[in-house]
Amino acid sequence: MPLTPRPSSSPHSLIPEPWKSDILIKLGRRNRVEGENFKSVFDAYGRLFEHADSLKSQSIQLNLQVEKLKEENLRIAVRGGDAGDPKASEKVAMLEQKIYRLQEELTDLHRKKGDNAQQLVDMRNQLQEKERILLEKDRKIQDQEAMIYTTKQAIKQSEAAVLELERSNQLLKDEQQALHIAYCSMEEKFRKMALENQELIDRWLKLKAQEVDRMNQEAEASARLRQRSMQHDILEAAKEPVNVNLDNLLRLDEFSVPPICCVIIPSVAQRKIDAHEGEVNAVRWSPTGRYFATGGADRKVKLWETGGPSGPECRGILTGSNAAVMSVEFDPGESLVVGASNDFAARVWTISDQRLRHTLTGHSGKVLSCKFISGPNRVVSGSHDRTLKLWDLRSRACEKTIFAGSSCNDLVVYGSQNIISGHFDKKIRFWDTRSDNSVNELLLQGKITSLDLSSDGFYLLSCSRDDLLRVIDVRMNQVTVTLAAENFKVGCDWSRAVFSPDGQYAMAGSNDGNLYVFNLKTGQVDNVEKILKEHPTTITACSWHPQGNQLLSCDRNKKVILWSDM
Repeated sequence: MPLTPRPSSSPHSLIPEPWKSDILIKLGRRNRVEGENFKSVFDAYGRLFEHADSLKSQSIQLNLQVEKLKEENLRIAVRGGDAGDPKASEKVAMLEQKIYRLQEELTDLHRKKGDNAQQLVDMRNQLQEKERILLEKDRKIQDQEAMIYTTKQAIKQSEAAVLELERSNQLLKDEQQALHIAYCSMEEKFRKMALENQELIDRWLKLKAQEVDRMNQEAEASARLRQRSMQHDILEAAKEPVNVNLDNLLRLDEFSVPPICCVIIPSVAQRKIDAHEGEVNAVRWSPTGRYFATGGADRKVKLWETGGPSGPECRGILTGSNAAVMSVEFDPGESLVVGASNDFAARVWTISDQRLRHTLTGHSGKVLSCKFISGPNRVVSGSHDRTLKLWDLRSRACEKTIFAGSSCNDLVVYGSQNIISGHFDKKIRFWDTRSDNSVNELLLQGKITSLDLSSDGFYLLSCSRDDLLRVIDVRMNQVTVTLAAENFKVGCDWSRAVFSPDGQYAMAGSNDGNLYVFNLKTGQVDNVEKILKEHPTTITACSWHPQGNQLLSCDRNKKVILWSDM
């Protein structure tokens, strides 16, 4: 129902306060807004109520008339009017008809009253339903207003987040521009540094070439001095009379007689040598056993001569390497020695005058092994850069590069065209130098550290990081013997194992400083208890004398030990 403000009985109600006026205005506005939808209902209800009041008043008046007529009829009957009087009878009949009509009208009024009451009930029900609908709409409006408020707050937060992101984006753009400028500056500096580096490398190469020339000149001067001294000694000796003894001329040790191989496993450490200033990485006997060479972390190759009364003596120091020497090898004629170095190069020296003859550069990684191929004029080198390179010493050039696919730790040569290489990926690869692809491959269970070929060329000895030695039949390309010991552990990636000259034994060093000699027929360690405990640290390499009666071993503590029972 529309709300109407009630008059206040207070004397101050004539001047309403501001907040009361606001409330009255808002209530009036609400009455107009909410009462507009039910105006027709309210009007109908008012009309029905007024009609019911008018009918009620009519009914009361008719009842009064009926009572009056009844009283009048009773008075007429009491006065004893003649019943047979026709006028009285007519009057009575008229009154009865009038009463009957009035009763019918009263009945109609009662029926209309009932209808009006039912309509009033229906209108009240409709009003309640409308009020319920209105309350539901009010609730929905409140929910929508709350949702609108929440949405507005979310929009404000989103706008704040967008502003923050825009500021962050602008900051990142500024940083990116600053970094781009710094990058351009650094790129320019890098280009300049690359040019300076190239210039320094060129200067360094020139200086190294000059140093090599100087060393060669010094070696030539030293050779000339020795030659002049020798000539002077010969001239002095020629002045004295000499008695010729034919027996001395015919001594066998003055001739180059091939050594007789009689393998004896020595048990005595005859001589311990502090060979280098750091780790000793390689040791190798010459083909006749007269010399042996060692290579160390001090960037030097040393030549040692045996047979003196005091044991091995250092005959010369071969310099020129700029990093640790990892492998040494003599040529078959015992006139040259080649060394592989971690400075990405291999070098060849002459034994007679100890001059650096060739520097073989071209690898992009450490050179871990190099060997002569069928004479003193060709060399093959294996590198950490996963390539093998064949070098022609006469032209001083790399004649071929073979891409092996994995770092090469060691290699051996058999025949004039065949190479076997051992790799970091646990594979042994067989190569023909006339082809770019491997002829065959053999996969083992550990990284290959060394390879050695038997004197007859039929068997290959491999050492790997799974602490096993394997003898491989080259003709059948299969492992025939596997050698192991309880405490035998391979100590480094360049640990070298070798055959005995007669091919009946194999020798390798362990990381605990023990030198193991294996019998290939039984696969057992032979006399290990007598020769195991001289090295204080990991044995890196070993070598067997061509005559089979002496051994060499080296370790990471500067030591080289000569084993011999003689």
